[in-house]
Amino acid sequence: MSDVNFEHYKVFYYVAKLNNITSAAHALYLSQPSVSRCISNLEEELGCRLFTRSKKGVELTAEGQQLYKHVRIACKHFFSAEEELSLMQQETTGVLRLAISDAAFQQRIISRISAFHTLYPSVHLKIDNMPTPETIEAVHTNVVDMAIVTTPFSSNYELNITELCTLQDIAVAGSGFEQLRNRTLSLEELNRYTLITLEEGSSTRHYFNKLFHQNGVLMNPDIELSSISQVLPLVRSNLGIGFVPLRIAEEDIRTGKVFRINLKEEIPPRSIGLITDSEYDISDIMIAFTEVLTNPDIKPSLIG
Repeated sequence: MSDVNFEHYKVFYYVAKLNNITSAAHALYLSQPSVSRCISNLEEELGCRLFTRSKKGVELTAEGQQLYKHVRIACKHFFSAEEELSLMQQETTGVLRLAISDAAFQQRIISRISAFHTLYPSVHLKIDNMPTPETIEAVHTNVVDMAIVTTPFSSNYELNITELCTLQDIAVAGSGFEQLRNRTLSLEELNRYTLITLEEGSSTRHYFNKLFHQNGVLMNPDIELSSISQVLPLVRSNLGIGFVPLRIAEEDIRTGKVFRINLKEEIPPRSIGLITDSEYDISDIMIAFTEVLTNPDIKPSLIG
């Protein structure tokens, strides 16, 4: 295969990420014809079509999707290296690359990250928010140093897991389902109503699919979302019954915007864990970060 200019892969990455040639051109400070020409050259070099036109812009072909899986990781490595070199020139003492899954992005986790930042202000934090399967892949490919995710999850990699706190999921509904407030429903009965869940592929959806299956029910959600932060707004609008962590719903329950559905079956608690890949060394910064996250007694006031 002929050598391909990395800039062509970089252009491909932005077009694939944004699904739009014009948007990619703006992000890269290039003209639209230049972006189109780069894609055409790359397709010619690789001998296959990478994109097809759509009403919204462009979509990856099967070959394009396969290429993007690898180019996305490679570009993240390059971009991360460039930023780390820039930070070194600014005399920053270190960089911690962190990924946090949606459900794990909770206030107590944020407060501990804030404590770490106050204790170690010269450490530059790079934080990505992505679904659990992507965070695990990012850790394994060393795109990030550590990740905070919900457990249990499935993985073929050898990962180190440190449990940070428990996570209790509950079912919640809005005023449009007032008739259910004082009832206790089985999962089978709940399944007859409009359910709001996360989309297939997320660890949270896998968890609830398994929970329903263990109780002899095939989960049949009507609304599937990409982010857990989207569930409560739809529940408040009475579009359906949703599953969310108790800590996320507490304020809405307290103010009466939603109420908790009583269930016959118990929803087992999950946990939020900090993961690293066993293949890579643990840096002093990662050790310090772990200590702050696992020890609530370490407070910013203890500096010095």
